[in-house]
Amino acid sequence: MRFDSLAGRIARLPLRLIPKNAAVRVRSGLNKGLRWRVGSATHGCWLGHYESEVQRQLPALIREGMVCYDIGANAGFFTLALARLIGPTGRVFAFEPLAENAANVLNHVRLNKLAQASLIQVAVSDSDGLTAFEVHESASMGRLSSNSTTNYLVPSVRLDTVVARDQLPAPNFIKMDVEGAELAALRGAEATLADHRPTLLIAFHGEHLFVGCLQILAAHGYAIRDLNGHALTAEDRPVNEVIATHPGSIP
Repeated sequence: MRFDSLAGRIARLPLRLIPKNAAVRVRSGLNKGLRWRVGSATHGCWLGHYESEVQRQLPALIREGMVCYDIGANAGFFTLALARLIGPTGRVFAFEPLAENAANVLNHVRLNKLAQASLIQVAVSDSDGLTAFEVHESASMGRLSSNSTTNYLVPSVRLDTVVARDQLPAPNFIKMDVEGAELAALRGAEATLADHRPTLLIAFHGEHLFVGCLQILAAHGYAIRDLNGHALTAEDRPVNEVIATHPGSIP
């Protein structure tokens, strides 16, 4: 049954009766059994089928004790998943600039007593400072903006800056979903890619971003594939997500 069909909309009606502040147990998926606030994001998060294909990829990419960056953490769904996969000896850093989302990340980390997860309330880009941010009706779709006259500014950092200054440990794995800022984020992380070779899982929001990001990754020696395992280059038809691994990186 399609969720956008009439039958799907009818089936979802009872979900509206659940209080938005209710903390429930996630029903399935990587976060099964963890606590989630219903109104913080789409119902698919607590039902457990949110981005199910990405969920299926993560166990093969993550090892206990890893350092993971969740860039564009939204309400923290994958922050929780990564924290569970890396265990108490690893670290997860959730990067999220929007205050509403950042509050939800903190709430979910505290609800589940995940001491290995930390919030960094900044945007990841190719500059350090303040960056214009476009607030969307849906908190999951806010994005960095080129509109320099906006009244909404967020702090931004280059990954190369925070890693080079030892402000954070270098990542073994990066999940990136930044609503169109993925090329800027990679430009600000080229030294990190060259020196530490983290595995990446990137969501794309435009064909030119796909091409530009794959060119950067290829220049640093990464092998790139889609979620079905097919090898990709910048000349291939764009896909929504890619996994990039470097020879000698973990795994």
